[in-house]
Amino acid sequence: MGLTIKQAAVVRAVFHDAVSADEIRHWLQRVEALIVAATPFYFIASTVPGASFSDDYRAIQALWYKQHKPAFRVYCKGLVRIASSAAEQQRLDTPALHAAWGVPYYVTTDAADGMRWVGQQLEQADAH
Repeated sequence: MGLTIKQAAVVRAVFHDAVSADEIRHWLQRVEALIVAATPFYFIASTVPGASFSDDYRAIQALWYKQHKPAFRVYCKGLVRIASSAAEQQRLDTPALHAAWGVPYYVTTDAADGMRWVGQQLEQADAH
């Protein structure tokens, strides 16, 4: 055959102001919908300086990830974290976080650089 078509979604989440537990659940439901639909996706996340999260957001996220980890690792083709500073980039770009997500993981302070990385991942996928 002379044609190959691949499709992937790019999801960008920007956390700002006061992020509630319901908003965390809504974000995770959006990701889960992609998994249920068997849609490969790239996820780009950033947190605006000054944003705050509900006290239980880590527990909500951890429980969701524990339940969905195998499927997440199949359908998430890359995770980009846009850090707001060099210090945040250093905090987020650790071997432990790379291992914990189990998908290609990239941390940058520049959103355009993050999008270029996603493009590179798509090109590499096309080569296979």
